[in-house]
Amino acid sequence: GGVLMKTFQAMLLQTDGRKIFLLPAWPKGWDVDFKLHAPYQTVVEGRYCDGKLQSLKVTPEARSADVVDLSKP
Repeated sequence: GGVLMKTFQAMLLQTDGRKIFLLPAWPKGWDVDFKLHAPYQTVVEGRYCDGKLQSLKVTPEARSADVVDLSKP
């Protein structure tokens, strides 16, 4: 079970230094609500539905500048 959860996390969020990459490997046809922890005491919450990122909240807000949405074509 733990390996599967880690795989889903990697499909939703990956990091490189301070950059946070959202949805790098998430299938367009899958809907998901998520709340994940990233480096530098960052929490990323969102909803992906109908092939689009519907909502996104990054805490602390200053880290929003480091988020790269890879779901956009």
